Amino acid sequence: MLNNCWRGLITVCLVGVIGLTGCEDAKTPWDRHVDRGDLLFQQRRFKEAQEQYAAALDVAETFGEQDSRLPRTLTKLAGLHDAQGEYEQAEPLLSRAVSLNENILGDRDPQFAVSLSNLAALYHAQQHYEKALPLFEQALHVREQALGANHIDLTLDLKNLAGVLAAQEHYARAETHLIRALAITEQATGPDDPALVERLNNLALLYRAQQDYEKAIPLLERTLAINTKRYGAESPGLLGSLNNLAFMHAAQGAHDQAEGLLKQALHINEKSFGPENPRLVSSLTKLADFYRLQGQFEKAEPFLVAALDINEKKFGPEHEKVANVANNLALLYFLQDKYAKAEPLFTRALAINEQALGKEHPVVARTLKNYVALLKKTNRDKDAKEFEDRIAAVENES
Repeated sequence: MLNNCWRGLITVCLVGVIGLTGCEDAKTPWDRHVDRGDLLFQQRRFKEAQEQYAAALDVAETFGEQDSRLPRTLTKLAGLHDAQGEYEQAEPLLSRAVSLNENILGDRDPQFAVSLSNLAALYHAQQHYEKALPLFEQALHVREQALGANHIDLTLDLKNLAGVLAAQEHYARAETHLIRALAITEQATGPDDPALVERLNNLALLYRAQQDYEKAIPLLERTLAINTKRYGAESPGLLGSLNNLAFMHAAQGAHDQAEGLLKQALHINEKSFGPENPRLVSSLTKLADFYRLQGQFEKAEPFLVAALDINEKKFGPEHEKVANVANNLALLYFLQDKYAKAEPLFTRALAINEQALGKEHPVVARTLKNYVALLKKTNRDKDAKEFEDRIAAVENES
C-alpha cells in the first residue's frame, strides 16, 4: 500500500517547555494544562495527559465558542484518544472542532482544512472510507480557494485523497491525485530535491499494487538517485528504495538485479549499524525469502540462522521476534524435508507465541498450520487433527 503518513492525526507541539524565569506566571491556567498535557503525551503517559487536556477543556469551555482555544483543545484531546485507538471517543471531539472552526475561521481558511483532514483521517483509520473521502475532498477545495491551485500545501490533501481511493482500489483516481502532487512538488523544489522522494514512492507503490512494474521501477530508480546524491551511496536512507526495487525486479523475473539490490541493502545496514544490530534482521530475512522463493534453500539458511541469533541475543530466547524467525527457519527446513530440524523450531515458535499472544491469536493459528503440515508429512494424522480443530476454532472466532 501507499505510505501511511495520512494517518498522522495530530502533531503534538511542546509549547514553552524550556521557559525563562518568570514566564510561568504569565501563563493562563489553560496554557499550563495544555503545556503539561503536551509533555505527558510526548512521554506517552496517556492517562495523565488526558487529565490535563480534560482540565484545559473545562477552562476553554468558559471562553465561549468563538475562541479558537476551544477547538484546539478538543483536537488535542481527540489526538490522545486516536493514539490509543479509541476512535469512538475521538470522533465527537473532532466533529465539534470542525463545526467550531468553520464558525470561527470561515470555510476558506487553511486551518479549517486541517480540521476537516483530522476528522477524515480518523474515519480512514476505521476504514469508513465513504465518510473520509468527502471530508478530504472538502479540505482540498478549501485550501485551493485559500492558497491557489499549485500551492505546496495542497500535496497533503492530494496524498490523503489518494490513500482513501487506493484503499478502495480506485487506482485511476488515486493516480491522478498523486501525479498532481508530484508535479506541484517538483515545480516548487526542482527535479532533484529530497522532498520529491515521498511523492515518487507513493506513486510507485500505487503502481506496485496494480503490478504495473514498468511504471513503478523508473520512479523508484529516481528516488534512489535523489537519495544517493543527497546522502551518499551507503546511507540507510536508501534502504526503502533498494528493497522496493528488489521486489519489483524479482516480480519481473530479473533475479540478478533483485539479488544485487538486496545484498546492497544488507551491506548498508551492516556498515551503518554493526553486524549484530537488530536492524539487520529485516535485510537478512528479505534475502532469505528471495533465495527460498528461487528454491535456493542452502543459500537462504545462513541468513535466517544469523537473524535468529541476532534476535535471541538482543531480545532473549522467549521474545515474539525470535518466534517469527524461528518459524521462517522451520519452514525452510520443512521445504527441504529436514523434518527433524524443522519440528523443534515450529514447537518453539508456537510456545513463544502462545505465551505472548494467547492460544486463540491468529498468529498462533498460522504457526499451527505450518506444524500441522509437518505432522501430516511425518504420518502423525491424529496429532494433526487435534491441532486442526484448534485452528478452526480460532478462525471461527476471528
